[in-house]
Amino acid sequence: MPKISTRVTFNKSAAMAQIRAANDQALTALGFQALQDANRFVPVDQGGLKDSSLTNSDRDAHDMKFVLRWETPYARYLWHGKVMRGTAKNRTYGPDELDFTGKLAQKEWAKHAKEVYGEEWKALYQAALKAALRSR
Repeated sequence: MPKISTRVTFNKSAAMAQIRAANDQALTALGFQALQDANRFVPVDQGGLKDSSLTNSDRDAHDMKFVLRWETPYARYLWHGKVMRGTAKNRTYGPDELDFTGKLAQKEWAKHAKEVYGEEWKALYQAALKAALRSR
């Protein structure tokens, strides 16, 4: 039987760059879905908290990170399910737990969304990563 020799070379740094880019693309898709899902559980009064996530969360994943942000003066209080008391200079958590008005509203809404949708997010990320790698 004849002996065949082969040699395979590739540019490792270029391959890693393509994998990182595909990962960021998949993570961006996941981030938008996670934001949409988490906002289902955000307490809503006038919509400011939910709107703040749309303007303050990342638009694209960078360096394998996509950050969801809810930035209002009362976001931290609501995250913990507390009522905000006091003036702008002297705010504290109130002694009362927040009475959520929406049927789906939860404290720690992003964590709750992960519990509810975590498996779907995993499948979405894997499919998006596979598609991004194929397109490169």
